[in-house]
Amino acid sequence: MIKLKSIFHKIGLVVTAIITLIVSGGIAASMYVGTQKLPVREYFSPAYANSVWDWSNILTRNEANITSDAQWLTKHQFNTVYVDVSAISSGETPEKMDTALASYVSTMRKYNIQVFASGGDRYWSKPDNRKYPVALMDYVHSYNLRYPNERVNGIEYDIESYNQEGFPDASFDQKEVVLTELLDTVDTLANRQESYLKEHPSVQLELGFSVPYWFDNENKNIKSISWMGKTGPTIFHIMDRLNKLSKSNVVVMAYRNASRGNDGTIAHARNEIEYAQYKASNVKVIIGQEVTNVEPAKITFYGQSLIELSREVDWIKQEYTKSGVLGGLAVNDLEGLTVLPDK
Repeated sequence: MIKLKSIFHKIGLVVTAIITLIVSGGIAASMYVGTQKLPVREYFSPAYANSVWDWSNILTRNEANITSDAQWLTKHQFNTVYVDVSAISSGETPEKMDTALASYVSTMRKYNIQVFASGGDRYWSKPDNRKYPVALMDYVHSYNLRYPNERVNGIEYDIESYNQEGFPDASFDQKEVVLTELLDTVDTLANRQESYLKEHPSVQLELGFSVPYWFDNENKNIKSISWMGKTGPTIFHIMDRLNKLSKSNVVVMAYRNASRGNDGTIAHARNEIEYAQYKASNVKVIIGQEVTNVEPAKITFYGQSLIELSREVDWIKQEYTKSGVLGGLAVNDLEGLTVLPDK
């Protein structure tokens, strides 16, 4: 009898151990799924292009730090990166840039992150300097043919002509000259994009431009411009031209850390959303947000959290989802974004 009890006791210990292993294994497995495969929370809706500008020097990047960025972006539902390739416009060899860009695209794509080639300079719209954004576009077009498995998904320009020296205090007529030069640059690049896509119809390549929210004249600091037989705000001219392309976007830099109210992001992006909705439906409107350390404080989420950023973006998306032209979010920039605390 004692021997039988001893046997049952041992069997009980074995069963208990097996149950413990199963339970602990299940907990461990669920923890693994929770931390490695599923995001902690949904910061940004994956239904949209959740983009970020990466202004780092792509030529100094390696697979390890690109992977680290890709993992962070995936965890926080960012699915698009605008990576700076401006160096190709200032003499960098295509061979060096090819190697760096192909590695960057390949690594990001492992995490289902799209890559756009980007670049910009405040003087690129000047007639004598237009060769620089053209060189960037020509490089991207040829790169995509050389690397069909590591193609970029688009080209995103940040040509901030309004930051040229003296622009804020210039007369309306002087500003009109600067903005007309920008429009001519947009037209030059759009024409080049059209020609390339006509020659290579299998290549899907989006073209986008960043614009300040006040390009619709809402701040009364610029006036309507006559261009291509029409008179209207600068942003409407840009959208009209991009609307002729099959895939295009404008990133509206409606930088505010509050989405609602008369001075909020929603109000500052409304004209662009409505114009695209009714007049330029081929153009996606992407809402730009700032996270770097800049002034005034109201234009940036610097010092705040990802939770606060995602909350305000959610209000924007709730407001404009039904428009059919909202393209998503674009954050400036990756370095500033990744240091925002999760809570």
